Amino acid sequence: MPRISISIDGPTASGKTTLATCLAQSLGLAFLDTGLTYRSLAYALSREPAESLRTRLHSALEHRPVVYDRSGEVVQDHAILLHGEDITEDIWDMSLDGGLKAVAGDSAWREEILGMHQAIVEKHGDVVAVGRDVAMTLLPAARLRIYLTASLAVRRERRRAQYRDRSDRSTAVGPPTQRDEENRAAVRSLPDSIEIDTTYLPASAVSTCALNRLTNASAPGTQRKVR
Repeated sequence: MPRISISIDGPTASGKTTLATCLAQSLGLAFLDTGLTYRSLAYALSREPAESLRTRLHSALEHRPVVYDRSGEVVQDHAILLHGEDITEDIWDMSLDGGLKAVAGDSAWREEILGMHQAIVEKHGDVVAVGRDVAMTLLPAARLRIYLTASLAVRRERRRAQYRDRSDRSTAVGPPTQRDEENRAAVRSLPDSIEIDTTYLPASAVSTCALNRLTNASAPGTQRKVR
């Protein structure tokens, strides 16, 4: 059976994780949140020198994506390990936000992380991956490329609601960056791409739209925008 790969790009709190989880459960895919690897590296760098991590990042840091079978059951739980220690919950400390920006702005670190993600995709094959530039870097041959948008006010409220009971987690959400806008334009120019404005759409409508579009993704040169 041909591999199914789906990329979902978009700014923070635009609905990427919710959509990816639905697609992974419905289709029996691995779900890789690429942003979590960046947070994990920021956490690691807060505890050990960058020089040592640069030479052994792939052996020191392990990102295990959640994996679903065709019935929607979890066959591998999501986990992030640093030297074998589970740090899945630790990476959300608000003090890491500055380090996260530094990692994202370092081209060498981005290349290292891309290599890790490519190995994950190669291992699992059928995957939905989310992030800020997944379609252009990690999954250039994705069967379906999705870009999600939403108003800044809605994105901020979503993130606050998501962590209303978790005061230890960062709720920072800003306007789309220049990088976001450039990535949006790049994704829109690709075949088998769809842009969905989730501002006024329930999660069920977004997932239905994506699944319907996936069914038709074999039609060459198609691109659509949904509001």
